[in-house]
Amino acid sequence: MDELQNTIRYHINRFIFDHGFAPSVAVLSRLLALDEKVIQDGLIALAENHALVLHPHSFDIWVAHPFALFPTLFWVKTADKHWWGNCPWCSFGIASLAASDTDIFTKLKGQQEPLTIEIRNGAVVQKDYVVHFPIPAKQFWDNVLYTCSMMVIFRNEHEIDEWCRQHNKPKGEILPIEQVWQLAQIWYGNYLDTNFQRKTKEIAQEMFQQVGLTSTFWEL
Repeated sequence: MDELQNTIRYHINRFIFDHGFAPSVAVLSRLLALDEKVIQDGLIALAENHALVLHPHSFDIWVAHPFALFPTLFWVKTADKHWWGNCPWCSFGIASLAASDTDIFTKLKGQQEPLTIEIRNGAVVQKDYVVHFPIPAKQFWDNVLYTCSMMVIFRNEHEIDEWCRQHNKPKGEILPIEQVWQLAQIWYGNYLDTNFQRKTKEIAQEMFQQVGLTSTFWEL
């Protein structure tokens, strides 16, 4: 991405973090002192570069990872702010950006049992859970909304095996919840920096390796 795209993306990140919803083209135009057509072109480029998702035939932002701009299975809350997360990874990313005690409200197995994951003093309290990643990394953006929706929290691998059989879904990689927290911290750690730069494919691969994700499943 070029400098303008990174600048627009930074202001989107900052606005959503501060307000809990996405800025419009008009708001971005005022914030950046740029013509609305320039903002629109920038949003199209960001979407083409898989930096965000726009609503079809619109400049309204649908997803700006780690933030979802619609109701999801993950509600992320601090003492004074709240957001929707796309998945456990994104929700932990939001918690990392908040840098404060955070609660993540979700459903175990994506079904009926409520689950709250607490981040306290920079650590996950409920450590005995796992996250299932059914979609290989190189396919994440084939349908990124589906990819995110399929990342669900379970108690153990046995539950995942039963869930995959019940719903006829593929079994992918299973990560301890603390490993997902580690990944989210390094992946989203710079998203509110004024010098935000979207990561290259090579940097993304290095981040996977940094937290021990070295199997072919994580090849980009």
